[in-house]
Amino acid sequence: MGRPGIEWTDAMIAALGTQTDAVLAQRFGTTAKTVSLKRKALGIPAAGHVLWTQDMLSRLGQLVDAELAALLGISKASVVAKRQELGIAPATGVEATQRFVWTEEAIALLGTQSDAKVAERLGLSRLTVYNARTARGIASRRGTASGHS
Repeated sequence: MGRPGIEWTDAMIAALGTQTDAVLAQRFGTTAKTVSLKRKALGIPAAGHVLWTQDMLSRLGQLVDAELAALLGISKASVVAKRQELGIAPATGVEATQRFVWTEEAIALLGTQSDAKVAERLGLSRLTVYNARTARGIASRRGTASGHS
């Protein structure tokens, strides 16, 4: 029983690791398990797998996970997983929050736009902006149509 074997073309092999195994399996008309086994047999990392450099590793625990993730262009989950795997404590408390100096101009932006837009403008994570805004008792403004009177 079972399915007949899949005949792997050069194009199919080249696509391994560029998208999730499930997406490629659907495209190739096979199972994600088959795609996963072939990818692993060829030593190809899964899509989204981060190849950590020494520079990247040295930053773990030095910045808040979300900020490091944004800086490196990877997911926060990847940062957290690697930091925990290496037994590195997260950057928290005063030293993590004092990396950004909240000037009067920066504080004046809080609540004028969505936290995400303010975060992008200031080069911070949305969570950092949210925490700064709520700590100051400033109401949120979601998007541009609501939230602020």
